[in-house]
Amino acid sequence: MKKRVLALLSVLCLGVGCLGACGNSTGTDAEPTATTAPTATSEPTATTVPTATPEPTATTAPTATPEPTATSEPTATPEPTATPTPEPTKAPETSGPADLTYNFNDLAYYQSYGTDYTIEADGSISLKFNGLYQEIKLSLPMPLDMSYCTGVTVKMKSEVGNLCVKLYDESFAEVFHRYDGMTNGIADHVLSPVLTTKVAGIGLMACTEMSDYSGFVANVYSVTFHMKAGYDSGTTAPTATPIPVDPNDTGIWENNTDVSWIDTTKPMIAFTFDDGPVGAANTSYSIRIQDALAASGQHATFFYWGNRINKTNEAEIKRAYDMGFEIGNHTYSHTDLTTLTPEKMLDDIAKCADKLTAITGLEHFLIRPPYLGTNQTVRSTVREPMINCSIDTKDWAGATADEIMNTINTQKKDGAIVLMHETYAATAEAMETLIPQLVAEGWQIVSVSELFKAKGLELKDGQVYNQAK
Repeated sequence: MKKRVLALLSVLCLGVGCLGACGNSTGTDAEPTATTAPTATSEPTATTVPTATPEPTATTAPTATPEPTATSEPTATPEPTATPTPEPTKAPETSGPADLTYNFNDLAYYQSYGTDYTIEADGSISLKFNGLYQEIKLSLPMPLDMSYCTGVTVKMKSEVGNLCVKLYDESFAEVFHRYDGMTNGIADHVLSPVLTTKVAGIGLMACTEMSDYSGFVANVYSVTFHMKAGYDSGTTAPTATPIPVDPNDTGIWENNTDVSWIDTTKPMIAFTFDDGPVGAANTSYSIRIQDALAASGQHATFFYWGNRINKTNEAEIKRAYDMGFEIGNHTYSHTDLTTLTPEKMLDDIAKCADKLTAITGLEHFLIRPPYLGTNQTVRSTVREPMINCSIDTKDWAGATADEIMNTINTQKKDGAIVLMHETYAATAEAMETLIPQLVAEGWQIVSVSELFKAKGLELKDGQVYNQAK
């Protein structure tokens, strides 16, 4: 019995010791988990990720008697990276079709054949055709890749005859045309070109034969290219800031030319010659043209290319001035003005003017834009009137003397301005025959300034003139 009591006592003692040991071990293990709890919850990361509300997983912590599930909370930290993953693919925006709409302040004059035109205040173009197949060509602000084009809409009005709309590639070769542009009021003329080339320009041509073209007037308001979704038209050229204008400048060309010799009751036509000087030798084409004019008592305007003026040929310019012909500015470098910044444009014009001033003593000159290229930036920058033409003889394209005379004879009208060049033998030959013929018919051949003054018309800075009307 004594042995059984002693054994029972020792078992009781052993149980008490175990209970104490268990109590101590639970307390010491809880401290570390309490300290790791802040790092496990790491409230800062939890607050930065609203979605990472590890409370639900924290609620599993009590059930997670094996603390390892609590230690798995660090694997919940990838949840911050889980939320950004949708961000890149969040808004895959698909750009819609791009309608590129141009009015005629956006387009630059390229060339015309006997077409009178006016750019109206609203950006539309008013066209007056004097014959079949007469045309005006204009260049786009930038070439358009037509493989992206689904169609072209021309907003226009042509109630008298058909207006043909053409498209030209970068070399200005025709790549598309549609002849049936006749409307009842203002309407959309829809074209469906199937092209893979780039288009750099448009043409507007009269294509109805009629005995009297006096009423053939057409108006075109805009041209819209409908491009496929995703077409990148490139960056639009920034709108140039025009050079500030002197507030005291009236903008009116001071036309002091003498017109006392002109009979205003008779028709007159202005002849212009570009790209000189050639030289003052008696056999020079320029001198032959000057002599043909002088022999009939007529005048003309000569537009000189500044970079070609040198000590050898400047005598030609002095001779032309002394004979009463008008001296004009064809710029220094003969660069298309539409490709230049306003600053470079003015500098190029001024460099040529300086050379002409040194020879003639004059300070202001009418300007013939190279390639007849103008746009809104050119018109708002240039300080002098710009002279284009209503009759292009195409001597620059190899026209013969007979072809030059035929062009002028079939298109001539009172107030017309004729484009020629003093650099071709055919032009000199044509003038030696044509000038006396026109004078015998009662025509007066005059300079541009004489033409406008005799008709009582003002020339304004920055304006483009094709004829005097």
